Amino acid sequence: MKNYSALIIDLKRSRSYSVEDRNSIQNYIINIIEKLNEVFSGSLAKDVAFSGGDEVQGLFISPESAYLYLRMFCMLISPVEIRAGIGVGEWNVKIENASTTAQDGPAYHNARNAIENVNDALGYSVLLYSGTKIDLFLNAAINVSFALTRNHSEYQNELMLLSELLYPIDYHQVINYSKFDLISKLITSKNRLNYYSYYKQSKSVKQYPFDELEFMNLVPNPIDAVNDNSNFYVSGGKKRGMTTQLSEILNISRQSIEKTFKIANIYEARNATIVALKFMDMYL
Repeated sequence: MKNYSALIIDLKRSRSYSVEDRNSIQNYIINIIEKLNEVFSGSLAKDVAFSGGDEVQGLFISPESAYLYLRMFCMLISPVEIRAGIGVGEWNVKIENASTTAQDGPAYHNARNAIENVNDALGYSVLLYSGTKIDLFLNAAINVSFALTRNHSEYQNELMLLSELLYPIDYHQVINYSKFDLISKLITSKNRLNYYSYYKQSKSVKQYPFDELEFMNLVPNPIDAVNDNSNFYVSGGKKRGMTTQLSEILNISRQSIEKTFKIANIYEARNATIVALKFMDMYL
C-alpha cells in the first residue's frame, strides 16, 4: 500500500504564555494553517487542522512536503517555539469527508511516536519516524537547518522568510506560488498582534524587513531540490543576485544583507534543507 506522511506540530512551553497571548497565538496559528493549506494544497491528503489543545496535525502525500510545510510554519510562527513529529506509513483508516482528526493508520501512529520523543532528542526540534534504520541518519539531516536557525533574531528570521518568498526551496513543485500573496497578508496580520508587536518593540531594531511588505510585489524564483545534481556538496540554496535583490527591496546596502546572511547562517540553512530533501527522496 501507498505510504503517506502525517505531521503533528505542538507549541513548546505553551502554559508559559498569558491567557491573552495564548489565545492570540492560537488564532494566528489558525490563520497560518489556513493559508499554508492553500499554498500546499497539491500535496495534502488531509488539511492541517487543530487536533486538540495547542496541537495541529495533517496528512501529506510525501515526507518532503510535510517537511517543507513545517519549515514555512516555523518561520511564520517565530519567535514562538514548536516541536514536531513526522510519521511515514500507511493511511488505512479512511473516513470520507472527515477531517484529519478522524483518520488513522501507521502514518499517524508514527508521527505521534516521533513527537513524543522530541524532548528526549537533545538539540532536535523535529523527529521523523518510518520504522526503518534510515531514521537515525535522516533525523540528523533534517534537523541541521532548524539547528542553524534556532537562535535567529526576529530580524534575521524575517530576512530568511523574505529570501524564501523570493527563492523558495521546493520539491517536485509541491508549492503553489500563485498563493504566495496569502503569506504576505499573513505576515501583515501577524504584526498587528499584541504578542508580536510587543516582542518587536522590546528589541532595538529600527525597521524589520516585513514592515513594508504590503507594498512589495514579489515574484518567486523557485529552487526545486529534485533538480539539484550535486554529488559532492550542495550550494543551490545560494543564488546569484539574491542579496542584491533583497537590498533593492529593503532599500539597505547589499553589504548589510550579506553580513546578516553570514551571521544568521541563512545560506547554510537553505543548503541543509536541500540536503534533507535529497536524502528523503533517496531513502524514503
